[in-house]
Amino acid sequence: MDKNSRSSIEMNDPNSRPKIADTSTQITEYDCIFLGFPIWWYTAPTIIRTFLESYDFSGKTIVLFATSGGSGLGNIAKELLSSCPNATIKDGKLFNGKISNEQLKKWAESFSR
Repeated sequence: MDKNSRSSIEMNDPNSRPKIADTSTQITEYDCIFLGFPIWWYTAPTIIRTFLESYDFSGKTIVLFATSGGSGLGNIAKELLSSCPNATIKDGKLFNGKISNEQLKKWAESFSR
């Protein structure tokens, strides 16, 4: 493990909040937000907390999806809830490998019912 890598530096500091380039997204226009990321150190990268803490997600549903070289989603939804306590966070899906457009569409549409 490279102790000087970005992931090591950020993940060793639970208060790390890397800056995001653009905070102009109009979250108010959406009821359901799909939030994807690679799993780092068995959880979401700290920039995901930056994103969640940059907007008001009150009353919104956030569906997580991720990629990982070896771990699952685990307790990530519960861990992230403190960054947007008035939202509903749902474990979505771990995507490793190829998925067809049809499979992805069917999965995404299952949350709109």
